[in-house]
Amino acid sequence: MKAMALAPLLAGVSVFGASAAWAQPASAPTPVPSEQPAEANALQDIVVTAQRREENLQNVPVAVTAVTAAQLTDLRITSIRNLSVIAPGLQINTQGRQTVPTVNIRGISSGSTIVAVDPKVGIYVDGVYIGRVVGSVFEVADIERVEVLRGPQGTLFGRNATGGAISIVSAAPRGEFGVRGTVSYGNYDAKRAKISLDLPSVGPFSARISYLHDDIKGDVRNLIGGQTFDVSRTVPQFGVFKAAKRLGGRNVDGVLVSLRGEFGAVQADYRFDYTDSRSVGRVQQSYGVLPADALGRLVGPILALQPLYGGITNISTEPLDAVANAHSVDRVKTQGHSLTLTADATDWLTLKSISSYRKMDQAPSIFDLGASGGLLFSRAQLLGLLTGNAAAITNPANRPGPRDHFFSIFNGYENHQQQWSQETQATITTQAFDLIAGAFYFHEQNPTTNLLASLASFTNGVLTPVSAAPPITQLRTDNDAFAFYAQGTYHLTDSFDLTGGLRYSIDDRGTEITSLSGAQVGSIGVGNFKASFKRTNYAVIATWRPTEDITTYAKVSTAYVSGGIYAGTRFDPEDLTAYEVGIKSKLFDNHLRLNLAAYQNDYKDLQTQVFANGISTISNAGKARIRGAEAELELVPVRGLTISGNLSYVDFKYREYVLGGVDVAGIARPPFTSKWTGRASIGYSGSDFGNGAHPIARLDASYRSKVQLGPLAVLDLNGQRAAVDRYNTASGYWLLDGRIGIADLPVGRGGVSISAFGQNLLDKDYTAYGVNAAQLVRGVERGRTYGIELGFDF
Repeated sequence: MKAMALAPLLAGVSVFGASAAWAQPASAPTPVPSEQPAEANALQDIVVTAQRREENLQNVPVAVTAVTAAQLTDLRITSIRNLSVIAPGLQINTQGRQTVPTVNIRGISSGSTIVAVDPKVGIYVDGVYIGRVVGSVFEVADIERVEVLRGPQGTLFGRNATGGAISIVSAAPRGEFGVRGTVSYGNYDAKRAKISLDLPSVGPFSARISYLHDDIKGDVRNLIGGQTFDVSRTVPQFGVFKAAKRLGGRNVDGVLVSLRGEFGAVQADYRFDYTDSRSVGRVQQSYGVLPADALGRLVGPILALQPLYGGITNISTEPLDAVANAHSVDRVKTQGHSLTLTADATDWLTLKSISSYRKMDQAPSIFDLGASGGLLFSRAQLLGLLTGNAAAITNPANRPGPRDHFFSIFNGYENHQQQWSQETQATITTQAFDLIAGAFYFHEQNPTTNLLASLASFTNGVLTPVSAAPPITQLRTDNDAFAFYAQGTYHLTDSFDLTGGLRYSIDDRGTEITSLSGAQVGSIGVGNFKASFKRTNYAVIATWRPTEDITTYAKVSTAYVSGGIYAGTRFDPEDLTAYEVGIKSKLFDNHLRLNLAAYQNDYKDLQTQVFANGISTISNAGKARIRGAEAELELVPVRGLTISGNLSYVDFKYREYVLGGVDVAGIARPPFTSKWTGRASIGYSGSDFGNGAHPIARLDASYRSKVQLGPLAVLDLNGQRAAVDRYNTASGYWLLDGRIGIADLPVGRGGVSISAFGQNLLDKDYTAYGVNAAQLVRGVERGRTYGIELGFDF
C-alpha cells in the first residue's frame, strides 16, 4: 500500500525532470514582494496565494484575510488556536482537549473528533492539506504568513472546505547569515522561546532552521491529581493512567527545517516540521443534569449522595479554582515532509509539484468528558441502581471507598494517522487570460482506539465494567481522494474579468471496525465497510475594477464535504451552493483599506454531530440557509498610527432537520456560531529616539455574542429548551489584549526589542465548549495572562 501511495508522488516529481530540460535558460521572473516600498505613513501591499498563485490581496475576488509575520508577532499569535482575532467570522476554540480545535467560519464548524468525519474548514501548511482535526494545532516554528479564506473553496482547494480554508506559509531561507527570535516569560510560569538561524547560501542551496519551545503551567488545581486509573484488565493496550495535578497546561517543542535549491528556471523547496506536544485538557465542570436525558436520570441520585461519601460533584455556575477531573497528559507528535518544485517553463507557463508525507501519533490518554472524576459510588451500588434494588444502594457494606470512582462517561483515546498527497499544477499567464489546472491525490490510514464506557465503575482504582459488552471501539480508516480541476480568468477589458472553474472529485472511503463499545452495540455492527462519492463543483466569478484602487466581484460557487462511514452506518456528503458579492478598496492614497462582503450559503444534507445519552452520532440535517455580511478596515490616519478592525454578522437557519422522524428545524441551533463577532485595534509605532529605537504600543478588543456550546445543538423534544438555553448557551463577552515596548534597539550589528504584553487583561471568565454527557458540562477558558518578551535580529 505504501508503494502504491508513493507512486503518484514520484510521477509528479518526474514531470519536473523533463520540464527542467526544455525550460528557458533565462532566470525566473522576480516574484512580487510581500511588502512593497511605501511611505512610512501608508498601508503596505500584501501578496496572497488565495487562488493558488501570487496576487495582491486587494485584487483577488475572494474574501481573504492575510496576516504577515510582523503582524503575527504584534498580535502574539503563536498557533492556530490564537487565530480567532484576525478575520471576521472566524472563531477557534478547543473541545476540552487542547489538541482538538473547533474551527468555525461563517457558521460552519469543523472539529469532530470522529476520524470518519472530515473537517469542513481545510487547513493547509505550505500547500499541503492536513487531513485530520486531531493534532492540527501543531506549532509551526517559523510562520511567514497566514491566510484565512472565508466561504467555500471547492474549486481550487477542493474537498472539505465548505466553510473555508486556513493556509499557513512557513518562512523560506534568505540565503544570508542571520539569527532572529523571541524569548518571553509570563505568569503561570509561562516560558516561550523561538529562534531561527539562516545559513549563507552555498552555490544554489540555502537553508533555514527554526526551533520553538512553549510551555505554561495549568491554571486550575486538580483535586484528584496523582490518582491512578487502571483499565489494563479491560483494555490491555491502554494500561494505567495518572490524573494530572493541574489542568490546562501544555509543553510544546517544534522544529522547522527549510531548504531551497535554485537551478535556473527550477526552484526546489523542502520543508520538514516536527512538533511534540504534551498538554492537559481544560477544566470540566458541571451545571447539573437534564431529567429528560436517560443517563441524566441515573446520575441525578448519585450526585445527591456525594455529601455522604465525601465525593466532589464539580457542580457550579461560576468558574472553580479547583476541580476533580480525570485528565491525563495528552501527548501528540506530528511530523511532515514536503517537496515543492516550481519550474518556469516559458515566460507564460509555470509548472508546480507539491509532494508530501505527514504522520500524527496521539498516545493513549483519558479525558473526563462528563466532569465526574470526583464522584464516589461502588459497583455494587451501581448494579443496584440499574436493577432497581434500593437496598443495595443503602447497604453500609456497599459504601464506596476513596478510590471507588463512578463516571457517567469514561473516555480514553488513541489515534494514529499517516497521509500521502501529491498535487501537480500548471499555470498560464497571458495578457488575454490566466489559467490554472491541476490534479490532486490524497491517501490516509487512520487506526484509532476509543474507550467510551457509560456508567463506568472503578473498584479501588481499577475499571470494573457492569456490562459484558466491550467498552472500546477499534477501527481503521483507509481513504483515497482524487481530483482534477481547472480555473480560468478571461480579461474581457482592462477593468472587467470573467472567471470560471470546475473540479471533479472522487472519494473512496473504507472503514474496518473490529470492536464496538457497549454503548453502541445493537444499533451498529463490526466488519468492513466501503463507500464511494463523486462530485463536480464549479465557481463563476465576475470582477469589475472601476478604478485601480477598487475591486468589486460577484461569485456563485459550489463545494462539498465527503460522506463516510461511522460505526458501520453510511452518512451522505454535505453539499453547498454559495452566493457572494464583495468590494475591496484602497482609498486616500493607500491610507485606508476597506473590504466588504455579503453572502448566502444554501446547504443540503448538512452533516451534524449530536451527542446524547452517552452516544455520539452523525446525521445529515437536511437543509440550512446561512446569510451574513463582513467588513474589514485598516486606517493609517497619521504617521505611525494604525487603526484596524473587522465585523461579522451570521444568520443561520435550519430549513429542514429530521431527527428521530421529527423535523426539529424550528428549535435546532447551530453549535459554536455567534451571530456577531468583531475586533477593534489601535497600534502605534513612534518616531525613533535618534538611534533607530522607537516606542511601540497596541491595544486589541474582540467581541463574541452569545453562542450555543458544543454538539448539543439539538435538544430536546421533551420541554428542556429552557434548561438548554440556561446551561448550554454562553453569554457574549469582550476580551482585551495589549502590548507596549521599545523596538529596534541597536545592539552590535543587529537590534533587539523589549515589550510587556497581556491577554484577557480584564480577566474575563468565559466558556468556549459544552457537551451533554449525562451532566451539562462546560469547559472554562484561562483568565488573564501577561509577561515580558525580548526579541532579537542579527
